[in-house]
Amino acid sequence: MKPKLRIVLIGVLFVLLSLLEHCSGPLWWDCNPPYTLCCVAICALFAGEKVSSIFGLCMGLFADAMNADVFGLRGVLYLFFGYMIAFLAEKVLSRNVLSGVLTGVVSALLCEFALFGVNTLYRTVPFAVAGTYVLMPRVVMSLPVTLLLYGVFWLTYREREVYPTSRRRR
Repeated sequence: MKPKLRIVLIGVLFVLLSLLEHCSGPLWWDCNPPYTLCCVAICALFAGEKVSSIFGLCMGLFADAMNADVFGLRGVLYLFFGYMIAFLAEKVLSRNVLSGVLTGVVSALLCEFALFGVNTLYRTVPFAVAGTYVLMPRVVMSLPVTLLLYGVFWLTYREREVYPTSRRRR
């Protein structure tokens, strides 16, 4: 698959997932799974730093526009997670199912902690309530979402491993 077509397909997938996350009603436990954050994490494993950072920033800003939280916070968090996971994928992580699931779940957990920390600055929410009704359900629901997205990205990027990249040719 050509790289430009792959980028367009990833962009369409991001838009569809963000619309599904923010425009549908709560699925389980009165909240939705973090589709776009899981997609940013898996995209970072396969696509690289530049693509995952750009998509992370765009989808984070889109998620901020759909929520009533501090505008730009999710954009910065998704950009950070996209870049850091892609950086670690180049240096440390392998591109297997276990690392994909771990990066998706850990990024969802860290993002929810950061959002809780910022939200407590202007609202009083006990951690037990937020952890029971928002944090843990979103982290648990990120597991099947990450598995499905890993399969989609693996199918999209599977021929990339056959052909060496410019870094491997040197």
